[in-house]
Amino acid sequence: MPDLIPLWISIKVSLISTIIVSIVGIILAKLMHDYKGKLKPVFESIIMLPIVLPPTVMGFILLIIFSKNQFFGRFLEDTFHIQVIFTWVGAVIAAVIVSLPLMYQHVVNGFQSINPKMLNAARTMGASESKIFRTIILPLSKRSILSGVVMSFARGLGEFGATLMIAGYIPGLTNTLPLEIYFLVQSGEENKAWIWVIVLLAFAICVISSINLLNQKSHKWE
Repeated sequence: MPDLIPLWISIKVSLISTIIVSIVGIILAKLMHDYKGKLKPVFESIIMLPIVLPPTVMGFILLIIFSKNQFFGRFLEDTFHIQVIFTWVGAVIAAVIVSLPLMYQHVVNGFQSINPKMLNAARTMGASESKIFRTIILPLSKRSILSGVVMSFARGLGEFGATLMIAGYIPGLTNTLPLEIYFLVQSGEENKAWIWVIVLLAFAICVISSINLLNQKSHKWE
């Protein structure tokens, strides 16, 4: 029977990061959907940057930002007694950073698929922008949002490079499944590693199947 601690750590990290990403992703998507300024491509490029950069580069950046030798890291520890480096909190932050672009992209696609005529009709009837967002945009984008949530959870569960850089491999604390697989192989325990590989493969198949089911119905307007 394999040690289940890496599984529980991965689930905890992925759940917390997905909740954070879902909230932040929807807010960012709403702001960028409404924003029509010239700097929109710049802001969107920054949001999408973790998809392009290697995870180890993102991990290195996070390591510098949250280091106790830097202002922000020292501020968090002195003021809120929050230590990020080599803790599960660091693993959550790494998962949030790498999965946020996926959530953002799915939500924005959902918002853009809504017929503008429907929104304009609601405005002419006196509906406020906040009411339009709550009662029209969010309900019509629910499949895209759910797809983003599923993909964000999967990305958080599979995160390796950034997590290793900022959280490290501490058994019982930060040894998520990808890290556990890596260090099991390094120690010559391939049989144990295969168990977790099969678990992640099965999960990946479930994720892909769920996304395909969610995308069966088109939301494109004509």
